[in-house]
Amino acid sequence: MKTNDIFNLNRFGRYFVSDFRNCTANYWLSMLLISLMGVVIYIGTVLMGLAFTGEWGGPDKTFRVFTFGVSMFVLMTTMPVKCYGKVTEKRFGTSWLMIPASTFEKVLSMVLMTIFVAPLISGGIYLACDAFLCAVDKTCGAAIIPSLKELYQFFISSSFATEGDIEQFPAIAHFVKEISNPWLYVDDVIGISLWFLAGAVVFKSGKTAKTILAFFAFSMIISIAATPFMSTYFKEFAMRMTAMDSAEAVDRLFNLGIMRHAALFDTINDTVANLLLLACIFFRIKTLKH
Repeated sequence: MKTNDIFNLNRFGRYFVSDFRNCTANYWLSMLLISLMGVVIYIGTVLMGLAFTGEWGGPDKTFRVFTFGVSMFVLMTTMPVKCYGKVTEKRFGTSWLMIPASTFEKVLSMVLMTIFVAPLISGGIYLACDAFLCAVDKTCGAAIIPSLKELYQFFISSSFATEGDIEQFPAIAHFVKEISNPWLYVDDVIGISLWFLAGAVVFKSGKTAKTILAFFAFSMIISIAATPFMSTYFKEFAMRMTAMDSAEAVDRLFNLGIMRHAALFDTINDTVANLLLLACIFFRIKTLKH
């Protein structure tokens, strides 16, 4: 098989544009509602304040950040089904399979649309509306964009890792700083998107519900399989903690094994899981027949 048969930049570009248009046609209304959820919450909060207290006041920053997170989660769980769920249907799927693009190009377009394009567009609209509302109405307080920047700087700064006078314990400070780095959880977010994308192309009906059930079933299986190892490890860890006679001894314990390389183990685990999901999506599209 020639490399050109697997990936051709010009062909992929044309297909990606077509895929974007198709996804927009199928999902634009839902995406618009999700993107404007901050505006809906703002209007609802103001109306409730006027009705019950007679005072004008927009939602505070904490509630708006929470709503933003919920909106992005809803986007990740609904977008794959709306855009790619029809590939399992005979009429649409047959025509889709005949599109002159390789399986790799179709899967790559799916992944880019699901992980990057849709969240960036929807999140950008949401944050832009939030910034506009907070600029017009000062009762909202600070906009989400500068707040996210401050939160990110707080997490990656050494002040968080040394908070609580633990700077004298370098191993504990290293552990806290590693697990509080926001970049550590990017692959988890990608994994959620890929999981629902896999469900959209694997299941033929009840895609979202079955995907959620499959996720819980898979998590349960993994938990059961890992329980003997994890219970033994943490039991030993707890016994060592109990036997420690000083904070310095506890700090040395955090300098060993998983505790020292917690972020690395988490990254490896998430990367393997995401690669397996990508392989599942690829082979499902490659073997898809009607």
